Amino acid sequence: MNNQNNDEWMTETLSAVSTLESRPIQQLAQTEWMNHQLSRVGELKHGYEGLLIASNKICVSNVHYDNIHQLTSELVDVWFGKIHSLVYLGISWESEQGDVYFQAERGNRDEQGAVPFFEERIVVSEQWDTAKTPRFVRLVAQTAVEQSDREIEELEQSFFQLLLVNVRGLILRCLHEHQSTELKELEMEMGLARRIQSMLIPKEEWQMNGLRARTVYVPVTYVGGDYIDFVRINERYTCFVVADVSGHGLPASIWASVIRIAVRAILQTSWSPDEILQRLNQLLYADLVKTRSYITMLVAVHDAARHRLLIARAGHPQPIYLSSTQKSILHCRSGVGLGLLPDSTYELEEVPLTEEGILLLYTDGLLDTGRKDGQHSSHQLLAALAALLDEPGKEEMMERVESYLWAMTRQGPQTDDISVLILQFQTGSHAGQRGSETPARTGVPELKRL
Repeated sequence: MNNQNNDEWMTETLSAVSTLESRPIQQLAQTEWMNHQLSRVGELKHGYEGLLIASNKICVSNVHYDNIHQLTSELVDVWFGKIHSLVYLGISWESEQGDVYFQAERGNRDEQGAVPFFEERIVVSEQWDTAKTPRFVRLVAQTAVEQSDREIEELEQSFFQLLLVNVRGLILRCLHEHQSTELKELEMEMGLARRIQSMLIPKEEWQMNGLRARTVYVPVTYVGGDYIDFVRINERYTCFVVADVSGHGLPASIWASVIRIAVRAILQTSWSPDEILQRLNQLLYADLVKTRSYITMLVAVHDAARHRLLIARAGHPQPIYLSSTQKSILHCRSGVGLGLLPDSTYELEEVPLTEEGILLLYTDGLLDTGRKDGQHSSHQLLAALAALLDEPGKEEMMERVESYLWAMTRQGPQTDDISVLILQFQTGSHAGQRGSETPARTGVPELKRL
């Protein structure tokens, strides 16, 4: 029994010794495995650092539509060359329907699926879907990494996602650069359009036969849809026009240029304001209907022989009359705006210029003070101008009115084009040549239907 017990104790002792001897071997093997893993991670880290450096050099390059495909291909080359486990790598630009606009591939794709692969796509733009700016970028990659090596697989997948982000960044940068260039070109073109339109608006004071004319013109954008002009027809008649095209910006400014050409063409054969408006409506109606536009306009023709103004109005604000004896709004009759009815007619009215005063022809942008009641705004403007002219001072009436109007345009944010034509008429020795038919009486001009 003693010998049997001794044998059991010896066996247990030898087993414990064997276990103790195996532990250092296991620890050594684990240490070697960890060292191997650290070495592999270090290699991967070094390789991916080089990958990121090379990729960043490409991504910060100047990009435009001429070289965007080349830069994308270079990115694919860098990724395929730096990630040694890659068997296949493909980047494609795709539409919403899956059409391929551009594709860059490296390696051979295993269509049988024997090699594990990674596939993902990201949205480039929700607004664009063209060959230059696709809706999606798709990446397909196949690697020789064993499926059991999950850490390496996840690390590589994160880098594939980074490649997708880099390609999308190139495309968006290219789009941004293109839009910036287009915006600069557009700003230059709009600036040129503004200068051209500004050249067509009279800036110098017009003066003849006891009548002076000045303009105040402030478009809300680069170019405006208001038209303001005066054209001398002959020795006796001069035509004054103020018009407002519906809308703002470039489309309205094009119509303003069309009005200028049309008015000058009609003045070759007609000088009566009602005929001018009627012929303009007939000439422009079809095109105004197509573009869903309309035009309000006031035409005034000065008759130097009889010292009077002939006026016709097409849906335009009523003129403001200012003199030493009376300050009021002239309630001229009006037809509808141009482009609203095909056969519109307009009434002709006469304003005898029997005393020194001012007539203000303007677009409704001058009355845009946030109120819905335009008539109330026009009366407020009249009251402000009347108070201004009643103040003592050496400055002439026209200069006071012009300075006040320019100050109004700078009072706050502008929401509409502003155009004003200031007509100052004189009598007596200041009027120059006057026709013998001019009545020698003073007071508020009495509108006469002709």
